[in-house]
Amino acid sequence: MGSDLMHDMKRYIESGNLHFLIGAGASHGAVEILGNIEQDLTELIKVYKEMQDTTYKELIMEKINSFIEESLVPNNALLTNDLRPEYIEGVLKRYKDFLSILHKIILERASDHLPRKINIFTTNYDLFLEVASEELKFNYNDGGAGFLTRQFLTNNFQKRIYQMSDSYSYQYEAPVFNIIKLHGSINWFLDKESIYIRNQIQLNKVEDEDIENTGYLKQQKNVPIILPTKQKFIRTLMEHTYYDLSRLYANELERPNSVLFCFGFSFADEHILSITKRALSNPSLTMIIFPFSQQDETRLLKEFELHNNVKIIRIISNEDSREYQYANEDVNHNRENIDFDMLCKYFKDVLKQIIND
Repeated sequence: MGSDLMHDMKRYIESGNLHFLIGAGASHGAVEILGNIEQDLTELIKVYKEMQDTTYKELIMEKINSFIEESLVPNNALLTNDLRPEYIEGVLKRYKDFLSILHKIILERASDHLPRKINIFTTNYDLFLEVASEELKFNYNDGGAGFLTRQFLTNNFQKRIYQMSDSYSYQYEAPVFNIIKLHGSINWFLDKESIYIRNQIQLNKVEDEDIENTGYLKQQKNVPIILPTKQKFIRTLMEHTYYDLSRLYANELERPNSVLFCFGFSFADEHILSITKRALSNPSLTMIIFPFSQQDETRLLKEFELHNNVKIIRIISNEDSREYQYANEDVNHNRENIDFDMLCKYFKDVLKQIIND
């Protein structure tokens, strides 16, 4: 199984502030991965800006709406509860399995000095993390403050939850998941100087009148997510929120003895890549990456070759067992693709190591 690696992993979890960085790969099967959409849109916008040909304006609108549709369809299905299609239930189950394992890990680890919280940073807009936490009845924090009207505030992620025992004889800290959406969320509503979190989808499709002569969206268009275009921001509010969340990400990684687990994230986002590399100058930060394919593994080994505190995990499956290794430059053709199911199996084995020791 890779006893040295698992021993290291137990040590990281027992003594570390725990963070996750999750990308589109986690919701694969429900939400499609972006692919080259930013590059395609950038080229269309450039041509339209030069030629002012309405054909290209229509193509821009179609491309953006196709992207928005990829978020709307699965999330509408996710929020239908009893009428969910099988593919949505499958993805939701993986999120539930994942959170359940992490919840047990945070309860079982020996340290009483570390906060019982896990920061889950994600670039995904979807609501799988929220719905999974809700149905499991786990404490989670999506940045909302208030009850009837929930305003999004980044400083809300610093809260911790304490509960009294049934006999009121002692107080203990309850586990909580901070769900920190670096690129916005489809249930955010932008209203002048504030963002509100609502229990319904707030993302709408783009109309012809929403697009300027530059090819970009107009300032007044209410879009609560970061669209995959070079024009990242169409409202000052989203820009400020984006940088506040980026700063939160950087600050959390500067905490002593932090560990950042990365899954389903390609590091194609240059801004997040830059922040992460700067944070790796913290000698007590360890980043552990679970690349999906051999190609991803090779690319990420190259990307982080100068950082000794980056560990890339390779999983080798034998007939009746799994072996965990730190990846190196050698290509191993028996390497397993690390999908969400495989990630859950890995953390189940980590949990066993924590309990048995």
